[in-house]
Amino acid sequence: MIKWRNARVRWIPKEINALSLKPFSLNFIYGPRQVGKTTLIKLAIKDLLTKVKPEAIFYYSCDLLINHEELLDILRRYLRIKEERGIKTSYIFLDEVTYVSDWFRVIKYGIDRGLFKDDVITITGSTSIFLRGDIETFPGRRGFGVDIVLYPLSFQSYIKALRPEIDVTPGWYEEIRSLFEKYLVTGGFPLSINSYFSLGTVTADVYKSYIDWIIYDVKRVGRDEGLMKEILSILIEKVGTRISYNSIAKDLGISHRTVSEYIDLLSKMFLITVLNYIDVNTGNKDYRKLVKIHFTDPFLYRVISFWTGVKVPNESIIVEDIVASHLARIGEVGYTTIGNREVDVLSLSDFTGYEVKYGRRSERVSIKAGKMKRVITILRDVDGIDTVPAHIFLARLNM
Repeated sequence: MIKWRNARVRWIPKEINALSLKPFSLNFIYGPRQVGKTTLIKLAIKDLLTKVKPEAIFYYSCDLLINHEELLDILRRYLRIKEERGIKTSYIFLDEVTYVSDWFRVIKYGIDRGLFKDDVITITGSTSIFLRGDIETFPGRRGFGVDIVLYPLSFQSYIKALRPEIDVTPGWYEEIRSLFEKYLVTGGFPLSINSYFSLGTVTADVYKSYIDWIIYDVKRVGRDEGLMKEILSILIEKVGTRISYNSIAKDLGISHRTVSEYIDLLSKMFLITVLNYIDVNTGNKDYRKLVKIHFTDPFLYRVISFWTGVKVPNESIIVEDIVASHLARIGEVGYTTIGNREVDVLSLSDFTGYEVKYGRRSERVSIKAGKMKRVITILRDVDGIDTVPAHIFLARLNM
């Protein structure tokens, strides 16, 4: 908490309100590394300390443990203290549990024997919890527990963190534009944001921290670091265009299946969003068609570029990615084509199309076809009927 209090920019993640504190609960908080999971649970603990005895709260950073036997021993010691002090309900926080092999066996053991029946357990971990399917090993054992995915800040949350006094009204539009230009550089990750606003730049050690996260999770699931780097190089070069897994496989001399596995891995690491083609007449996805792949946060372009040496794409492509990834957090999306014209993003919830035209001389796109009765054109400046500046569109987008 000292590091959080001393940060140049700090915020309380809104996801803290979703955490279940009703016994019995088994909560999971997961997401990319260095995105604020530990901060979230320490803020939850800070609030709990105003409501319950300190002895009723147990926090442990599991990156200090070697195996699940050590985890079991630590929990048994705390449960003895709980019993000795007559504590009915405990709030147990196990941070970065994925460092511990077979950790889930310990939690299942305790649940099945009723050791936690009056308690609230909150477990945080990297995306490797999700990758290995560990959460799925708890059917019927979650109680009131919830899953919380912690993403990098959306642009709307970015504004609230940096300038909470701003309203999305015309008097603030220039300030919002200025923040958007910074968001294109820092993205929504805490380390890059604080580096930029403290030092005026994102330092090399910040880039290396996020590269290490990617390498760690890739290795944890038995994949090849070098091959992942090559695939990311191709993705950043071809971002914004339609591609096939076969073309990537051909470029690298590997199988289509291998490419599919690595793309799935990147998606589960919350690094990319994959958009499939949607038939506007049926509303169905066509998995035989080419896909579009977007990175989930603008800062990731700079991280991948730093690692691979591939040039960061131009600004218009990054803005399209931000729009696509933001909309994908809200609901299911894809892309479509009408004749020779592509619609960048199509929402499956209401079949609204979104076309990003961030160039200096861009105009409204007006297309209606099948179930798609409306296309919103997202521009650099123009605000009008079915047109909106990118920074205003994203600032208004509730997530």
